Amino acid sequence: MLEFRTSPNHRRIEPVESIAGLRILLTDACSGVGRATAALLASRGARLLLVGRRGDRLVPLSEELGRVGAQVHWCRCDIAALGDVDQLTDWVLREFGSVDVLINNAGRPLCRPLAQSVDRFRDYQRTMAAEYFGPLRLTLGLLPAMLAAGSGQVINVAPENTGPTPNFAPYMSAQAAWTAFAECAAAELSAQGVQVTSVRYAGVSAAEEPDFGFDAETVARKVAAVIQVRQLRQEARMPPEAARAGVRLSRAFG
Repeated sequence: MLEFRTSPNHRRIEPVESIAGLRILLTDACSGVGRATAALLASRGARLLLVGRRGDRLVPLSEELGRVGAQVHWCRCDIAALGDVDQLTDWVLREFGSVDVLINNAGRPLCRPLAQSVDRFRDYQRTMAAEYFGPLRLTLGLLPAMLAAGSGQVINVAPENTGPTPNFAPYMSAQAAWTAFAECAAAELSAQGVQVTSVRYAGVSAAEEPDFGFDAETVARKVAAVIQVRQLRQEARMPPEAARAGVRLSRAFG
């Protein structure tokens, strides 16, 4: 059974033009890049819909953001469980009508040598569910409302695919599938007002992870920049060609 909550905000924050008031759904919001992105977007006045598997992390995060004035709603949901994703989609459409921005934030990669995975096919099934089928189901579920509005943004956040990586076959396979879908969607949907963008990073520093050169706050700023530039273009009523040029905007930050 999914759990949905809204956290009260206790004081007003000063909004940042172009992000303030946007309905932004962020998956894997409880730690690392997701948490940093939630904090940054909250500080800029976004209306956040946070998704994560662990309610014990979502509750303190939403309360923390609420204390600084953010409007936060959250849902405890396992993106790898398609039934959960369907319930999440129904809740979003029922309560909010749609979202302005969907941020598919990749989960933690699975690291295991192939020789130790020959009898663990479930590793591949679980990883594909979490990193491909789950985000795909959520994106497809929210896409009709975006298309009907003629506006929307899908941002996919994940580590950079630097080629064959030993011990990460399940994760890299899932990310390859998701990248292919995102590139096709970007090419197809931009003319209909929906922008699909990939924000890639070399790695993230965290207490439980090695330092690969990027911290979570840096990645969060990249995500916020992509949202802000998109909104400024819309406000300026720039032609579709300009919007399409932003599909790979994130590369400029890499």
